[in-house]
Amino acid sequence: MGRRLPPFAAIKAFEAAARHCNFQQAADELLISSSAVSHQVKALEDHLGIQLFIRNNNRLSLTAEGSSYHVELREALDLIEQATARVAKPRGRTYLTVSLFPAIAEMWLIPRLGKFHEAHPDITVRLMTNTRPSDLAGTGVDLAIHYTSSPMDDANGDFLFREAIVPVCSPKYIEQTSKIEGARSLLEHTLVFCNSEPGEWADWLTNQGLPQADVAHWLELDARSSTLRAAKEGLGIAIGRKPFIDDEIADGSLVMPLPTPVVTGFSYYLVSTKPSRGMTGVRRFREWLLSMCPAEPKARVA
Repeated sequence: MGRRLPPFAAIKAFEAAARHCNFQQAADELLISSSAVSHQVKALEDHLGIQLFIRNNNRLSLTAEGSSYHVELREALDLIEQATARVAKPRGRTYLTVSLFPAIAEMWLIPRLGKFHEAHPDITVRLMTNTRPSDLAGTGVDLAIHYTSSPMDDANGDFLFREAIVPVCSPKYIEQTSKIEGARSLLEHTLVFCNSEPGEWADWLTNQGLPQADVAHWLELDARSSTLRAAKEGLGIAIGRKPFIDDEIADGSLVMPLPTPVVTGFSYYLVSTKPSRGMTGVRRFREWLLSMCPAEPKARVA
């Protein structure tokens, strides 16, 4: 007796729509129209004899039955994807999609990516930058670098590094200004303030037992890149985030007038989907990325 299964196209449409709670976003993922997704979902509801979604104008939410069905379907599709990845033979060039925050892409990963391409010329890496952590399942993303204050165990992600903040400036600034002797002497200097990270100077100064209100001079800028550029140009002392400033420290364009990094409580982890973990490209990229991670900084906690 044959299996009593609904049409697979309807299952794919429902799973994508349930994940996004949006027909248009599901349609964009599946490369079909939103009306086609709606028709597939309606056909599945007719097949099952239950309502899967509550439709309220443009808002979409799962019913209790729909939510339960989605959880089990997602697990089943994950198993299909895993089984396929295990037996499928690689065909020519391997493509690998990595999701990550723009800052870690620009300031840390991209400058190192050439080394990966030299070692693995048959693997094409696609970077997808997002300002929010990616939900990997069903998105075509193989790996993601997550920035989080919640520790992950080894089963859910590979620890890359902890974030730490530390004052940085140019060697020229050190030469042209009064000598910096201890954290309190920083209050007499121009501190470069980043409006997109308003709490970082307060966190570092508080850790040193100093009030931010006692700072004599501020230079306020609205972006991380502008803040570090101002520091390199000798306009003042900025907060740098390790390990992203490690290259500038190594090449001498930035120095730490006080080598007192303070960990922020946030860390970076490499995460992947279960189906992708057995893929050769994912395994090679993971091994390479872990080898690129710096040693843990000796830092105080903010």
